[in-house]
Amino acid sequence: MARRWHRLPYPSTHSLGLGASVAAEPWTLFLDSCGRGGLRGRFDILLHHPRWRVWQEGEHVYLAEGDGTAQISAEPLIPTLRAIAREEQQRTSDLGGFPTPYPFAGGFAGFLSYDWGRRMLGIPGPDDPTLPTAALAWYDSALMVDHVSREAGFWGRSQDLPDWLEKPPASPPAPHFPDRGSAWRPRWSAAAYRRAFADVKAYLRAGDVYQLNLAQAFSGRWSASPWQLYSALRQRNPAPFAAFFSLPEASLLSLSPERLVSLRDGRLQARPIKGTRRRDPDPERDRALAAELCASPKDRAENVMIVDLLRNDLGRVAELGSVRVPELCALESFPAVHHLVSSIEARLRRDCDPWDVLLSCLPGGSVTGAPKRHAVELLQALEGQPRGFYCGSLGYVDARGRMDWNILIRSLSYRAGRVQYWGGGGIVMDSEVEAEYRESLDKVAFIAATLDGVEDLVAPATAGAERRAAEIAR
Repeated sequence: MARRWHRLPYPSTHSLGLGASVAAEPWTLFLDSCGRGGLRGRFDILLHHPRWRVWQEGEHVYLAEGDGTAQISAEPLIPTLRAIAREEQQRTSDLGGFPTPYPFAGGFAGFLSYDWGRRMLGIPGPDDPTLPTAALAWYDSALMVDHVSREAGFWGRSQDLPDWLEKPPASPPAPHFPDRGSAWRPRWSAAAYRRAFADVKAYLRAGDVYQLNLAQAFSGRWSASPWQLYSALRQRNPAPFAAFFSLPEASLLSLSPERLVSLRDGRLQARPIKGTRRRDPDPERDRALAAELCASPKDRAENVMIVDLLRNDLGRVAELGSVRVPELCALESFPAVHHLVSSIEARLRRDCDPWDVLLSCLPGGSVTGAPKRHAVELLQALEGQPRGFYCGSLGYVDARGRMDWNILIRSLSYRAGRVQYWGGGGIVMDSEVEAEYRESLDKVAFIAATLDGVEDLVAPATAGAERRAAEIAR
């Protein structure tokens, strides 16, 4: 039976209630714009019941049709995905009636970890044992919400629609706060961070790299469901590239503000973030922090370095002469932090497809350093453990060849009550250790505050995170 478009009423819960009804089902994926509106906060996409599941563990790629038994693929991940996509596009080639503005006409969606990208650079090393290095699924159907037109719809077979709507949309669950005081812990002490920072500065002085994005890992606990944790984090820090992905092994929760790369009608766009200041509840101090960020030579230089790196990444798959930078070091403000964001655009070459773009861009330059390959090699030794999902990418490639992928920053994995997340930042010659350490805490303060049960937002949450880190360092 052919798929068609079914118009639905705009949800009163801004999609959260729709996601809550299926969040516990494995392979449910909620791509969440947090209802911010505008070009990067317009659509939410809810996906579940995939037709194909594909994931990689170590050197092996597994695939399973529907709920069937997994088999090992004879091909690497990307050729496997391409082969399934060709088969599915032939099976469901008719897209008549699909409304043009909506982003996902069926296709692959999921995540590619940082360690998967490291492997694609030819750099060996251990993988995170708690999650696959990549997990994607082909979804025939999608429920989508448009926050600009305040409409919604379902793309799929009419006979499947009751399965999506038979559970009444639930109200977002109330945030669950555990006992205060010991819910999160950094892997490094402040002294350990300073030692790693000193090593980075030595590499910079020697000319080995121009920038390194050093990150530290945090662990925590959460006694309620991962969806409740996602709802609580989303309330604190709504972001345009947020997502919730339920996997058999664990759940991924992302409140990412950063786009890795998008592709629409042959047009590529990357939007790297480099440069951060915390928000302040006092409007005058907050404006001063934003102005300081915009005027900072160090932060602007850090951003421009990554823009150059991404111009090169996109240039490998772009039409000659089409790469341009329409936006450089623009200020974007989020509930917890101010950022400097740039935009790089290009036209995709005719002989390249979306998977070529991802192979060229991963891991994202804004979360590695420059030059990229050597930066990844150095970070592997400096950080002392695999990043796993962190600084990988989550998104989709649909049946028309459109795609949109985030960078998995401000993101967590949840497994049996345990939470893991990371915070970091780019280090250049002008960087100061105390400022960089504070920035690594500022970026994840909303996570630490949620796990600790702190109900204050923005600066109080950040201050609480810093106090806890200082206590641990002592």
